Formats: sequence, C-alpha cells, structure tokens
Amino acid sequence: MASQLIELQGRSLQPSGVPAGVLDLFIRRLSALCPLQMHEAAAIAGLVRDVSRVSPHTTILEDGIPANEALILLSGLACHYKVLDTARRQMTGFVLPGDFCDYGFLSSSPVRQCVMTLGPTVMGRIDLKQLSALGDKLPNIVLAMMRGASAEQACARELVISLGARDAQQRMAHCLCELYTRLRVVGLVDRGQFELALTQAELGEALGLSTVHVNRTIQQLRKKKLVAMAQGKVRILDFPSLARIAAFDGRYLRS
Repeated sequence: MASQLIELQGRSLQPSGVPAGVLDLFIRRLSALCPLQMHEAAAIAGLVRDVSRVSPHTTILEDGIPANEALILLSGLACHYKVLDTARRQMTGFVLPGDFCDYGFLSSSPVRQCVMTLGPTVMGRIDLKQLSALGDKLPNIVLAMMRGASAEQACARELVISLGARDAQQRMAHCLCELYTRLRVVGLVDRGQFELALTQAELGEALGLSTVHVNRTIQQLRKKKLVAMAQGKVRILDFPSLARIAAFDGRYLRS
C-alpha cells in the first residue's frame, strides 16, 4: 500500500532531501493498528508537512507544554524521559519510526514527558486542526491513533514490570524482543537484524541498570548465542529462546 501511495502522490509524499520511503513507515504503522483503505492512507499521508532532519540528543517536546501539532518520527530513534531532582534521567519508552512522538493531542492534553532524539532523525508534522477535520471524515484514522496510544501505554506498563520484577537478563531480553517486534511491523528488520542508535549507558537509563551491568548482561546473551550487538546494530539469533527468557508476549503491542 505505501509504495502505491508514493506513486499516487508523487513529490507531495517525498519532500526533497528526505530519505526515500520515510512516509511509508508512518502508513505501515497506522495500517498495522487499523487497516486503512487507500484513500484513508493517502489522506493522512497528505497532511504531513515540514519534514525536517533533527540532530541527535535534541529535546523535541517539552514536559507540560501544550501541543499545537502532531509530531511524527519518520526515521531514527527517540525516547520519552523524565529528569529527577537528583539530575538523573530515566527513559520511560522508545519512539520508533512511524510513531507519533506523543499522543496527548488526542485529548488536548499537554505533553506529559520530554521527548528526545537518540540519533539522527527525520520528523514530520501535522496541523491538529487539519487532523481533527480528517478524523471526523475518516474514523479509521482516529481508531488507529487511539490504538497507537494504547500500545504506547502498554509498553510503559511492561517497562514498570521490568524495573520491578525482572532481573537484568530478563529486562534486556524483553526490551530487545519488543524493539524487534515493533520494528518488524514497519519493515525495519532484515534477516533478524535492526539498527539501534543506543549506547550501553542509554540502555541502562531505560532498564535501570548501570553501564557495567548492561555490558555484562549483553555478554551473557551473546554467550548463549541469542543476540549479536555491534556498531549500532542488533541481530536476534534465536528469537524464541530470547522470548522465553523474558516471558515475552507481544500481544500487548497489538492494542
């Protein structure tokens, strides 16, 4: 469907200087949440404007600030985070290509946590008035967004479970299984491999582990021949075994 959309819409779907196919990921993500007809997909894709590149470690949404547009991650990686009084930062979720960066706009709520890029990214923006008008005409688009918000909340709940009840190896395995599953939906897994622009320190921020503990845990999974990680790439060598370690059940991602 996405490739057909590019053919139908031409340059309006592929701004100059933007990596080819980035809008495809947005449509794939929405269609995975709620199957969209061709005219529905073309309509939502046609609203994406101001596509731009953003540098790594840029805060793109501030906690408590009302949104005046819907921000979409078209490529790269971002995260939700909270800075504590001690100046320590806790990541609370990942934003992957095709995702809205925050779903507060669905209820006219302000952004609840900061969102920061973790590597080079491409962002797109949708005017909220245009999005609301489109949703009135095409309710499947609203349903897809609501399911996306539900899946984001489910990921946050799973992270709470990891921090409270899973050991280091289970946390890491669950995180990698979740990322693998989410990226595969939008076609960003190739023969078990996907890009992950995260340092071990940043993984530690997400999983509540020290950098030393993260390194040790990755080495344990490598020795079991479950994963290979190097130079910003992850290869899942044995997904069923990795999922068993984490007791991973991906149904929560299909909200």
